Amino acid sequence: MQLYNENFRVIHLKKSFIIFFPIIFIAAIVGCSSGYQLSPREEVIFIPSPRDSSIKFETTIFMPRNTTDSTSPLVIINHGTNPGGNQGRERSTNPTKFFLSMNFPVILPMRRGYSESTGHEIGLHNCNLTKYGLDNAADIDDVVAWIKTQSRFKDRKIIMIGQSTGGLATMAYSSLPYHRVDAIINFHGGMRPSSPDDCKWNARIEAFETYAKTSSPKSLWFYSANDHSSNPEYISRLYSAFTNSGGSAELHQLPAFKNDGHYLFGDADGGQIWQPIVMEYLKQMNVFPTQ
Repeated sequence: MQLYNENFRVIHLKKSFIIFFPIIFIAAIVGCSSGYQLSPREEVIFIPSPRDSSIKFETTIFMPRNTTDSTSPLVIINHGTNPGGNQGRERSTNPTKFFLSMNFPVILPMRRGYSESTGHEIGLHNCNLTKYGLDNAADIDDVVAWIKTQSRFKDRKIIMIGQSTGGLATMAYSSLPYHRVDAIINFHGGMRPSSPDDCKWNARIEAFETYAKTSSPKSLWFYSANDHSSNPEYISRLYSAFTNSGGSAELHQLPAFKNDGHYLFGDADGGQIWQPIVMEYLKQMNVFPTQ
C-alpha cells in the first residue's frame, strides 16, 4: 500500500487498483437546499501510525473552495461507534457543510479497525472506560501528529469535535499533556449503558474525573434530554465530577431532540441548535481566522 504523498495524493488501495484524489462527488449533494454544497475537493487517504507501521487510518479530508486562505482553523471530527457493526467511512455531511461554509478544512479520521482502517478496533475490557478513551485518543494523536507535518495544515489552529464514543475519545485526548488542539467540543460523549445497573455509568464518571486532572483547554459539551446513552440528572453528575476534579467545561443540557437527541450533531435540523453556541465558544477561545 502506497500512502499519502502531499504532492501527488495517490493511494494504492489494492494491488490491482490505483485511485487518484480528489474525487468529485455530485449525485449525493446536488439536491442540498442549504445553499452550500460539500466541497468537490474531497480526499481519502491512509495515514500511518508512527507507533505501529501496520496501522493505517482511513481519513477523509474536505478542503473549502477558498484555497488561498491558509489562516483559517481546521476541524477534526471524531466518529462514534455503530452498535450494529459494518461502520463505513465517516463524512458527517451536515456538520461538514457548515464548517466548509466558514472556510474551515474538515478532517475525519477513522480509528483503527473502523471502515478501511487497519488494525483491530479497540475494545472495552473490565469496564475500564478510562483506558478505552485513552487508547482511542492515541489513534487521534497519531493523526494530529501527521497534520502538523503538512504544509497546508501545520500552522492552523485546530478545533476537535467528538460524537458519542468519539466524544469520550476527544475528552481523553484533551487530557494528554502535549496535545496540540485549540478547542474541544464534546457531543454526547460516552458509551451506551445496556441497563440501569450497567458498570459503564460509573465508569464514564471515573474516566471524566481522570481526564479532568490534566484536561485543556476549556471544553464545550452538548447533551440532550432524550439521549439514549444518558439522562439530564446523570449528565449533571458527570459535569460536576469533571469540574470538581479540575476540568473546565461549558455544559449545554438541551431539551429532547426528535426521537433520540444522541444524533443531534449530524442531523440536518440539529445545526440551528448547536451552530450558534459553537461559534460563540470559538470566539471565546480566539479560534477564528484573521479577517
